[in-house]
Amino acid sequence: MTTQEHAGGRVRLADAEPSDGDRWSLFVGGDTIVEERFADRPVGPSLRRRMRDADLTVLNLEGAIEGAGDPLTKSGAIKRTARRTPAVLAAAGVDAVSLANNHAADLGRDGVLETASALRDAGVAVCGAGADAEDALSPHRERVANGSVDVALFGVCEREFGVAGADDPGAAWVGHPDARGRVAETADAADATLLVSHGGTEYVPFPPVERRRRLRRFVDDGVDAVVGHHPHVPQGWEEADGTPVFYSLGNFLFEQRRRPSTREGLAVELAFAGDTPVSADLVPVEFVDGRVREIPEGERRDALLGRVHRLGRLTAEDLEAHWQEVADRVFLQRYAGWLREIGGGDPVKGLCNPGDHLRKGGLWEADGRESELLVLLNLIRNESHRAVVETALELRTGIAADRRTPDAIERTRELLEETEDRPVVDPPSKSRRRAEALVSRLVGDLPGLSRRPAGDGA
Repeated sequence: MTTQEHAGGRVRLADAEPSDGDRWSLFVGGDTIVEERFADRPVGPSLRRRMRDADLTVLNLEGAIEGAGDPLTKSGAIKRTARRTPAVLAAAGVDAVSLANNHAADLGRDGVLETASALRDAGVAVCGAGADAEDALSPHRERVANGSVDVALFGVCEREFGVAGADDPGAAWVGHPDARGRVAETADAADATLLVSHGGTEYVPFPPVERRRRLRRFVDDGVDAVVGHHPHVPQGWEEADGTPVFYSLGNFLFEQRRRPSTREGLAVELAFAGDTPVSADLVPVEFVDGRVREIPEGERRDALLGRVHRLGRLTAEDLEAHWQEVADRVFLQRYAGWLREIGGGDPVKGLCNPGDHLRKGGLWEADGRESELLVLLNLIRNESHRAVVETALELRTGIAADRRTPDAIERTRELLEETEDRPVVDPPSKSRRRAEALVSRLVGDLPGLSRRPAGDGA
């Protein structure tokens, strides 16, 4: 059965019907952070009923508990979740969380362990992080359907700051040499094996081609359902050899005030007969006034479901063409500016710090340029960041065959307008703003010269 056959929220995946003995359900939501000011009422009533009624409810907890440790040296924001998070999640019906993401270690290696311990003490199981790489790759095991079905839950993420090492606490890396072997070994022993995967490119409608290939390899290894997140917006879904693969649910309980497109997300409720997913209920959700709730019946709900199914069809039928256009556009919007600044091509910084440009190796000294070097390190190491840069540069140099058609380009740009809120994604750094203000004052003080209005940037 293909994605094209579905339009509503309920999707039939198999002909089997769950019997009374082996029937069970799984509820999965996306990116979650509990803010203290919203901790008293974070989940709407109907959504909370779904979460409590499911045999296994899983979320992606996108941050360490406030005060659990010291901030990690990394690029990007440091995310924290409220001290009350374990109790809040337990009360909402959450059975387990994945800590395999790019913010789980934001409060250091000790923060990972303290967060996992606090969650378990509150009765919320943890997967996707641990005391070392082996521990992080250990699944959470739980028996459902009155104990008749043994379920294994894995959490994995792409290469980020804070992935677990041989002797270091952190998150489970999807590319670890032992990752597939651990999953395959467990799938042979467990009745049902689930994979929660954090990765992809933020604020875009399609996953990188390589991410799709990687998740399909886990299906080959025996995974029975795959659910992804990290882009903060819903992406499509498809069936791979009978296994549902959801590339991104988007946000669940996660506030991004400057990005209205992230307020609507998706949760999924899967019904199983033993190890077989027989149906999926796609649940549109929204974050409003500090609470996540179901989007009520009506045009907005129908529009979101229609978009998700449309993205699923395009992902299944012609992902490469659409991903190429996404990568090319996103490269110009975000990455070109980052790389220009990292490589010393920023004229403002060149004027303010000429020594960096004149002294051999000056641009690569961490003293004073640590933030730029950390960004570059992440662009090189992270699978999806690298996929954007590589795809765009291959296209622009003619190394790769251009699979884009006029229709694919038009569709992709239309869909990007629904997920990307602004043409320039990241605001300039504090140092850049100070330098630009200085140059502005200098130019303004020169007789006969007036400052040109700033453009949108690349």
